[in-house]
Amino acid sequence: MSLSINNSGLYTTNQLRGSQTDISLSLARLAAGRRITKAADDAAGLNIADNLNSEARGLGQAMRNANDTAAIIQVADGALGQSADLIANIRVKALAAANASQSAGSRQALQADISKSLAQIETISHTSYNGQQLLTGNFNKNFQIGNNPADSLNINIASAAPNKLGSPETGRLTDINVTTASGAQAALSITDEAQRQVNASRANLGARQNQLTAAVKNMAATEVNTMASESTIRDLDFASETMNLSQMNNLRKARIFAAVQGNVSQKNVINLLQKQL
Repeated sequence: MSLSINNSGLYTTNQLRGSQTDISLSLARLAAGRRITKAADDAAGLNIADNLNSEARGLGQAMRNANDTAAIIQVADGALGQSADLIANIRVKALAAANASQSAGSRQALQADISKSLAQIETISHTSYNGQQLLTGNFNKNFQIGNNPADSLNINIASAAPNKLGSPETGRLTDINVTTASGAQAALSITDEAQRQVNASRANLGARQNQLTAAVKNMAATEVNTMASESTIRDLDFASETMNLSQMNNLRKARIFAAVQGNVSQKNVINLLQKQL
């Protein structure tokens, strides 16, 4: 007589192993807080999530670049503002010197004050940021303020040195000499032209600052949306995964119970057959 026992026990054992594997994977996802912990989980999703992560990190760096650029603009604009105040003071002194009531001595005193202001403007023209001279006329740079190669901003700052402010027609700030009435009159034209140039530089910087502000605002919104998209793909829904784990644990318990019952049934059959032999 041959005895055939079905394979239900082996099947149940394999199911238990599968349940344990599923539970281990679920626990790994919960520990990592990620739905995708390796390429095998979702290869396409992982690729998209990695690309989104790279884009978000690029946007973060681009915003830091833009903020650094804004700092340069603020330093340059602040320095130009000081120069504008000094030029305005020089004009006031030139206007005073142009009056016929001034004596030669008083004009000499006014010229001495103007010379001090010119020395201050010269010092300001050497304002630097991170070792880079900003107001010497040589600052002409492109800044990467976006995630793409084309997202660059050119900043070109004209010289604010006193020997450059003014024009060949009116003369330069360094040409000012108010020791005579005619020299004082000429100084008015020089300071007007110098003030116009400084104001133009500040207006240009202001426009660049507005561009940076708009760019940073746009990048910040894009970064948030990009990170949210990555999170949707990569990160775990804890509530859903916890419920899934609970269901798998319950299923595992049921399979363990079935395996135990199967073993008991097989033993009972064998015992019964042995008694009949």
